[in-house]
Amino acid sequence: MKKNIIFALILAIFGALVALAPFTFVHVCAVGEKVMKCHWTARAELFLGSAIAFLALLKLIPLSEHFSLGLNAGIFALSVGVILIPTALIGVCGKVDMHCHAVTEPTLVVFGILLIVINLIQSLLLWKNR
Repeated sequence: MKKNIIFALILAIFGALVALAPFTFVHVCAVGEKVMKCHWTARAELFLGSAIAFLALLKLIPLSEHFSLGLNAGIFALSVGVILIPTALIGVCGKVDMHCHAVTEPTLVVFGILLIVINLIQSLLLWKNR
């Protein structure tokens, strides 16, 4: 039971990091005359990260393993979205020397991979205990 709480808190923290990172420590381009693609990527990541954090916090409610596995499936799908938004779906600015291309995109990809790995580890532990 304690492992589930730890996993839920770790997933919630990473979800919050995904939501806040493009607006804080790995910021995207400022909105000027033209709205860049990275601005829309940041907004999409805000939604995905918030949804991941919300689903992770729902895992703190003691419910069945089946429900927790369902939440993990949702977190997995959203985590794949965290990777796809900056790389394939919306993207970031085209110039490789821009901050959003050099820092924001790789950071979000790493966060997405970590979310997937942590989520899969917990899913395997839940499946084994089932």
